[in-house]
Amino acid sequence: MVRKKALLLFLSVFLFLICQTGMAAIKNPIQSVFNKPDVETEGFEITSLDFDSIEGILNLKINNLNSISIDYPQVTWSLKLGDILYKSETLPDNGKIAPNKVEEIKIPISIQFDELYEKHPSLQRVDVVPYTVDADFNFKLPIFGKSNNSVVATGELPMLKKPVVTLDSIQLTSMEPEQVVFAVTASVQNKNGFDIHVERVDYSLIINNTKWAVGNTRRQILARPAQKSDIPLNIALRTSSMVSEAYALVLSEQDVRFDFQGTLFCKSSSPYLKSFELPFQLIGKKRIKL
Repeated sequence: MVRKKALLLFLSVFLFLICQTGMAAIKNPIQSVFNKPDVETEGFEITSLDFDSIEGILNLKINNLNSISIDYPQVTWSLKLGDILYKSETLPDNGKIAPNKVEEIKIPISIQFDELYEKHPSLQRVDVVPYTVDADFNFKLPIFGKSNNSVVATGELPMLKKPVVTLDSIQLTSMEPEQVVFAVTASVQNKNGFDIHVERVDYSLIINNTKWAVGNTRRQILARPAQKSDIPLNIALRTSSMVSEAYALVLSEQDVRFDFQGTLFCKSSSPYLKSFELPFQLIGKKRIKL
């Protein structure tokens, strides 16, 4: 009886080992011909850039190297600006990835500078910030089961600060019966760490609802980093009605209402923003200086 039990136990163990060995023999050849998907990221691609925002695309890729379709993985990505987590997201399931297909995932990202600087003032003090893109891909694969793959990409993004245009003064420089001449001084304040070259200024100036001037100046103006540079304009009034009105305004010694607007056409030393246009409109009150 004891021998019979021992023999049954031996046979049970023997059959178990045969089954396990057989399954491994079957499984290993299948694993050898089934390839885990490749994943990659090309990082953050800037599609448009101005002083308001960075618009871009986060590019991810999944390459199914097999002749059968696989389930779409759960994809979780994040974008860090320096040590600041700007955004993270888990993408919804997107069905299947076809055999031998490269699946491209393009995620649009918009970074609004005003909003960013309000939440993270430290970023306003730098001209570029290193970024890190992390992406995790969690697959459920045939044979392999759950499989995780991750990719990382790094680079730099510019942190632009919009230049500020102001109307500083309106000063009488010449008063004659036939014409009145004013020196109008505007300025541009460069808050960035790169040079700004103002090559042309188109402008119009309305004083107390009367259009005093429409014109442009091509005087070359250099605004150094963290510097305020003057934009000098000379305005001559020659029609009798405008000369009379200007006389009255000067003699009244009261503030005048102004609407000063136009566009600065600029180039810069920044590799990210070689040239740009900066529209402006300033409305307020100012005393004409004598």
